[in-house]
Amino acid sequence: MSARLAGLRRQLLLQRLAPQTCQKQQRSVWQGQTPGSRGGSSSIAILGSATPWDKKNPAPETKKRSNLLQQQQQKQQQIDDDGPRRKALSIHREAAAATTTSTTQQNPTTIAAEPSFYSEEIDEYASRTTQRITLQRLLDMCEPPITDQKLLNSAQYLSYERPVRYAKRVKLFQRLPFIVNTNPFIHDVYLKYYANFVESRNRPVVKTQQDQQEFMRMLVRHSDSLKHVMPQIARGFYETRAYFGRGERKRFLDQLITMRIGLRLLTSQHVALYNKRVAVIEKREPADTDTGDPTDRADCDRFTGVVDSIVLGDFVRTCAQGVQAMCDISFGDAPDFVVDGDDTAAVVFSYVPSHLEYMLTELLKNAFRASLHLRGSDDAAAESSPTPVLLTVSRGNGRVAIRIRDSGGGIPRRIHAKVFDYSFTTAAAAATAADSDPTAQAFESAPAAQGPFAGLGFGLPMTKIYAEYFGGSLHLVSLEGYGCDAFLELPSIKADHTPQIDI
Repeated sequence: MSARLAGLRRQLLLQRLAPQTCQKQQRSVWQGQTPGSRGGSSSIAILGSATPWDKKNPAPETKKRSNLLQQQQQKQQQIDDDGPRRKALSIHREAAAATTTSTTQQNPTTIAAEPSFYSEEIDEYASRTTQRITLQRLLDMCEPPITDQKLLNSAQYLSYERPVRYAKRVKLFQRLPFIVNTNPFIHDVYLKYYANFVESRNRPVVKTQQDQQEFMRMLVRHSDSLKHVMPQIARGFYETRAYFGRGERKRFLDQLITMRIGLRLLTSQHVALYNKRVAVIEKREPADTDTGDPTDRADCDRFTGVVDSIVLGDFVRTCAQGVQAMCDISFGDAPDFVVDGDDTAAVVFSYVPSHLEYMLTELLKNAFRASLHLRGSDDAAAESSPTPVLLTVSRGNGRVAIRIRDSGGGIPRRIHAKVFDYSFTTAAAAATAADSDPTAQAFESAPAAQGPFAGLGFGLPMTKIYAEYFGGSLHLVSLEGYGCDAFLELPSIKADHTPQIDI
C-alpha cells in the first residue's frame, strides 16, 4: 500500500513540474540554446520574474509583445495622419469605378477593372523605342497614286506605334504624385489612355480590307474618347496645383501635349488617306494606277492629307468671326476687328489647318476679352464701343507672320513671367473678388459645344507648344496700361520648305 501511495505522489509531482520544464525548454530554444544546456543553474526565470539578467536582456516573449504594441501604435498614428489621403483614395476609387463602368458599357473592348500601376505589359511597351518618321515622309504618303499597298503600310505602321505611344503616356500618369492621380478628372483621362492601350495592343496586325475597316473603327472610337481630355486635364491640374510643383507640372504637360500632337497627326493622316482612297474607289475602278487624266491628276496633286494650302487673310478673318460670336455669347458684347497687312488674298502657305485654327482662336480670345474688360473698368468709356482688335498678316521667305494687337491695357509687369505657366489665368482676378473658383465658373458658364472662353490657364502654353512643333514661334510684347501685341510666326509646310522634324 505504501509503495502504491509513493508511486501516485511521484506522478503528481511530475505533472506539476512538466509545464515549468516545457517553458524552460522553449525559452532556451528562443535564446539559441538546447534544453538543459544551462543545467539547473539557468538564470532564465519564469515569465514575469525580474532577475538582473532579465532587466538587461528581456525575455523574447516580452520583446515580441513590446514590438507588437509599438507596431499597433504606429499603424494607428498612420491612419490618423492619412485621413485626407484615405478620403482622396476613397473619392478616387468611386470615380474610377463610375468611369470604368460607363466606359465599359459604351465600349465592350475597354478594360473592366482598375488597371494596375505595376503592369509588366505597360513597362514592356513603354520601354520600346518609337519609330518616329519625318514630316517629309508624312507628306510623301499622299503622293499619287494612293494605292491599297500604301494604305496598308500606313495602317501597319500605326498598329505598331499606337500601343507604344499610349504606354508611354500611361507611364507619365503613373509617375505623378499619388494625390494628383486621385483627382477624378486626371484619373479619368488616365483610364481612357489605359483602355486605348489595351485595345491597340490586342488589335491584330492589319492584313486585309476587313482588318483595315476594323482598324478604322478603332481609330474613330479612340479619337472620340480623347476629344475633350485637355479641358479635363486643365481642371484636374488646377484643382491639384498645391500638390504639384511648377516645374514638374510644366515638364509633364509639355511631354503629354507633344505626344498628343504627334499621334494625332499620324492618325489624322491615315484617316485622310483612307477617306481619299474610298472616294477614289467610289469614283472609278481601278483606282490604284495613274490613268493620265489631267482632271484626276490635278485632284490627286491637290491632296496633301492633314496639310493643306491656306489663304491666310481669309483664314484669319474666319477665326476672328468665330471668336467674336463666342465673345458675344459669353459677355453680351464683342469688339470689332480689322484685317490688314500684305495683300491678304495673295498670302498662301501650307500648314495644318486645325493647328492654325487652335492657335489663332486662343490668341484672339485673349485679345477680345482684354478689350472688353478694359472698357468695363473705365467709367468714361463704359458707354462707348471697345477698341477694335487689329490683325496684321505678312509673308517672308518660306514663312508667314500674324500680329494680333489689342488695346486692352497690357499685361501687368508682376505677372508677365507667368503668362506661359499652366493653370495660370488672369480670369482668376475677377473670380477672387467674387470669392469663387474661376475654373469652375469657366466650365459652368460655357456652352458645351465650344468650351470655356477663359479661365483654364492652358491657352497660351498650349499655343506656344503648337507654334514651336513645326519650328515656329510665339512672342508677346506688352505695353502696360495700353495693350498687348502677340506675334505668331510659322513656317510653310511644303516640299521646298519642309521643317526637319520627327513625328
